[in-house]
Amino acid sequence: MRFEDQDTYTLVVQFEQALNEGRQPYYDVEDLELILEYYLETGGFTQMRRALALAQEIHPLAFVFKVKEVQLDIALKDYTKAQAKLNHLEGLNMRSVELLIARATILLHQGDNAEGLQILDKAFENAEDPVDVLQLIIDAHLSQGDYPRAINALLKWCNMEEEPFEESALYQLAMCLDFTNEYDRALELFHTFTTREPYNPLLWYQIGAFHLRKNQEKKALEAFEWATLADENYHPAHFEQGRIHERNERLYDALNAYRQSISDEVPSGYIHFRIGLLELELDAPKEALRQFNTAIELENDIDDIHLERAGVLMDLELYADALKDFQRVWLEEAYGEEDVLDYVECLIELDDLDEAIRILYDGIAKFPTAIQLRLVLSGYLIAIDELAAAQTVLAETLQQEPKTLLLFAEYFPELPKIPAVGAILASIQREDHD
Repeated sequence: MRFEDQDTYTLVVQFEQALNEGRQPYYDVEDLELILEYYLETGGFTQMRRALALAQEIHPLAFVFKVKEVQLDIALKDYTKAQAKLNHLEGLNMRSVELLIARATILLHQGDNAEGLQILDKAFENAEDPVDVLQLIIDAHLSQGDYPRAINALLKWCNMEEEPFEESALYQLAMCLDFTNEYDRALELFHTFTTREPYNPLLWYQIGAFHLRKNQEKKALEAFEWATLADENYHPAHFEQGRIHERNERLYDALNAYRQSISDEVPSGYIHFRIGLLELELDAPKEALRQFNTAIELENDIDDIHLERAGVLMDLELYADALKDFQRVWLEEAYGEEDVLDYVECLIELDDLDEAIRILYDGIAKFPTAIQLRLVLSGYLIAIDELAAAQTVLAETLQQEPKTLLLFAEYFPELPKIPAVGAILASIQREDHD
């Protein structure tokens, strides 16, 4: 059932409008079944109960509505009531695939997987539309993590003579074969499927993905190219081409592939992020900034994009704007040791030495073995004449790194020449020897 179908939606709207106006509309069994299915699948259980009462009033002998009653009870997790109704219907010698599915569903929910699956197998043998039953069988195997049996059921689905292949079946089959590490089997199966549908881009895409699993980049690239030949707008294949080119430092090829992977229907900030990184490598910071801005508009929660944008803004001497990105990432605590130094540099450019020192203390708390942060902090403490605090930081650092004093002199070659600083270094050195 596809409820994005406008006809079904229109039917439901008309039904609800009639009830709201106090009219009791007449619908045949088929239309009422569509309405009930809509409510069942979209979770409108209160509306379904009201519609079910009307359906049984208009068509009291219709068996399908008795089945819908059971399905509603199952959806509401009232399994005791559902079982009682099933027992009653079966006692009246009423048999149907829908009732088998209902009983199997209850058993699966209650943890009796073996019997539930056995009943589903029986339903599959008798179903007019076996695909619906297969989907339930597949879901049951997947919920148990039984990927081999899920694969067998998915292959039944894929080997049915219906065309085209159902995308969800192909995706699930690829996922299961991936989980079971059956890459060679996957390649054999999907190549076989291409003989039936040679212009199906998803098949070629999955072939490329499994070649990547086997570290066969050249064959993967060929498969992704076949996918884009089958459908030039198949964006996932363009994206994978971009990743392969980027890994092999074919930057212009990667850039072109990433640009072709941009989709208006499924916008992705991450793609613009990758493009921005390539633009940086190609020395185009303003274009990189534009791409990072777009990426953040689409996916504001990726911290790496904010950090990269902050770096570009600093290169462009837009320190106040860079500061906003650093502050946002600091709230999430999603930063590394080098990011602390970049943030501090930004604050120094904005003449906010006190805040820079505070950030260095935060950074040391998060990265206690980061010698570089301690050295920079000690230098800035000396700059604001906090000599005792600087001495404490250097002494603590010396316990981690014996070359601390030499490194300090390399970082700040002018400071040891200042008498007060020289005295601090000499004092620390004496304490170390003692």
